[in-house]
Amino acid sequence: LLVEDLPSDAMLAEREIRKAISDIELRTVDSEEEFTKALESFSPDLVITDYKLPGFDGMEALRISLTKDPLLPVIITTGSMNEDIAVECMQAGAINYVIKEHIKRLGPAVKNALEQKKDKLEKIKVENELKISEEKYRTIFNNVQDVFYQIDMQGRILDISPSIKNTTTYTREELIGTSVLVLYD
Repeated sequence: LLVEDLPSDAMLAEREIRKAISDIELRTVDSEEEFTKALESFSPDLVITDYKLPGFDGMEALRISLTKDPLLPVIITTGSMNEDIAVECMQAGAINYVIKEHIKRLGPAVKNALEQKKDKLEKIKVENELKISEEKYRTIFNNVQDVFYQIDMQGRILDISPSIKNTTTYTREELIGTSVLVLYD
């Protein structure tokens, strides 16, 4: 989703984006109202917004974007060079800042932003799968009738199934941290 009020700048931005990623659907808007509607109906993978627009600005577009989807990458473009603004944008959550004078940076910035988003989504997916796997393991471990235990390299018990109460007078709490040999005395 491209937020740009000047058709010539929108055309230059699109050209540079298509150089980096040819198979991309791009929608251009130039107002806050069109922007918020497009966020809902278009569901973009990325937002590129001009820093200054009439009645709307890139920082507001950034805030709205991140409120809707904290993983939605936002690149801010501007016609003026100002390090303070760049720092402000990055601290507010923009993934990149491109000066229109150096518009050739936009294509690689878009490609990089989409790759970073893909990596973040993959990490979240793996973390969720790991959480589900851990929950399944915990359920089995806590409900198994046999005694299961985990030990470290020194033979100390790190965890032991609650079923230990059926085979010894020791409690789980007493056994955790002790040598596994205690179980064989």
